[in-house]
Amino acid sequence: MKIKPLFIICFIVSFTASSQEYIFGVKGGVNYNYIGDFLSQEGSYYSAENEIGYQFGVFTEVSFNKLFVRPEANYVSLKNSYVFPLKTAKWAAQQMDIPILFGYKVSYPIAIYTGPVFSFITDMTMEGWEDTPYADPFIYNASSTSICAGVLLDFDRFGVDIRYQYGITSVKEQRLDMIKTYNGYGVNLGDLLDYNGSQLLVSAHVNIINIGRNDGRRRGGSKFNWRESKINSNKC
Repeated sequence: MKIKPLFIICFIVSFTASSQEYIFGVKGGVNYNYIGDFLSQEGSYYSAENEIGYQFGVFTEVSFNKLFVRPEANYVSLKNSYVFPLKTAKWAAQQMDIPILFGYKVSYPIAIYTGPVFSFITDMTMEGWEDTPYADPFIYNASSTSICAGVLLDFDRFGVDIRYQYGITSVKEQRLDMIKTYNGYGVNLGDLLDYNGSQLLVSAHVNIINIGRNDGRRRGGSKFNWRESKINSNKC
């Protein structure tokens, strides 16, 4: 399944031309990452333990009535570990995520969204593997594509969102040679099984710039105007 970025960019440009509101902000939060199991040559399975990672970035949002488009640029740090018999091996990755989100404002302050995420992986490591003739080199895809969906709560200036992200690009199985001898992990040759990576991400954001908002609640509803009320009461 391939998602063409050029089509998405053209759609955003046409949508922006008729939009009613523009927002720019910053965000940050934590994540849980899910990756594949490790199968040792002895037949033992070791599931990846989830550890808390983090992300931070910027976003812009353009709205037209209840619909909005929200491109983001986020730096994401992912963490996992494998609890082997003698020692725990840490797995980590750093990447730049570019989500292009399409959303609907349900009712203040709730909105829902979905869209593709284009990831550019800058580094990926796993403790304990050795580069030997008996195993594959530890490699990773330089880029990948995911799909995400989530819920956004926005309270004018501040907000939070929670999303689930599932990798469309699969990571192929790799044979790794782990350190088993002195100061080793208690496993030797094994397979890091193929998987489609996924993440659960929770973030908070701050809306720094808001152009075009004409009421106090950007997700709908109305805001009480005390000046207008005072004038009307004096007339009475």
